[in-house]
Amino acid sequence: MDLTVNNSTTSAFLVTVFAELQDGSFVAKVMPETGVPYTPYWENEVDQVIVYISPNEEQLATILAALNERRLPFKDLQNYGSVAGGTSTIPV
Repeated sequence: MDLTVNNSTTSAFLVTVFAELQDGSFVAKVMPETGVPYTPYWENEVDQVIVYISPNEEQLATILAALNERRLPFKDLQNYGSVAGGTSTIPV
């Protein structure tokens, strides 16, 4: 199944921070680009990526489910998003 989510725009730089935790699970948070920390956001994370997408709560839950069920590779997240608006289609 493909999920279409809004990309970030120059008028509202919202990004989604995704992280893989030490227990192998994944978490995410949508936040303003200016709020992204330069250090790990979650205490027990292994890896973190910033993706220029602005999903709603349902879309974010779907993406996280795909990550946690290993249907969407974490490393592939960087293939999606843009600061130029539009949409990204993510295979979930």
